[in-house]
Amino acid sequence: MAKYIGLDLGSKTIGIATSEGYFANPKETIRFEEDNFKQGVDKLFLFLSKEGFEKIAIGYPKNMDGSMGHRVQMVEDFIKIMLETNIVNEEQIIRIDERLTTRMAKQIMVSFDLSRKKQKENKDQVAAKLILETYINSIK
Repeated sequence: MAKYIGLDLGSKTIGIATSEGYFANPKETIRFEEDNFKQGVDKLFLFLSKEGFEKIAIGYPKNMDGSMGHRVQMVEDFIKIMLETNIVNEEQIIRIDERLTTRMAKQIMVSFDLSRKKQKENKDQVAAKLILETYINSIK
């Protein structure tokens, strides 16, 4: 069965979710120095080398009007570093529109009555789960 990884990239964190079927599971959050994407990629490589994967669905944060902004360039810079370090090839990377995933992740956690601390700790993983489920639903 195929294994998929979902990523929600921030300036200091990478939320990770995994799936081997129809459902994605929040897995972990990688932390790195702000805007040090090389450090983030290095830590992600350790995770990916243990887990194995077929595709990576990465959140692509377009502006609400569909235009590309600073955050999209941040994701492209991160992808470029991943490609340069041979962690992945271009065919394994799937860019997923993530415009409302962080807000949805927060709503989900509020509905489960998680404390603010737990919400902060888990928002990136939950957003990665939503990104990955968007991809999985697109290939069904």
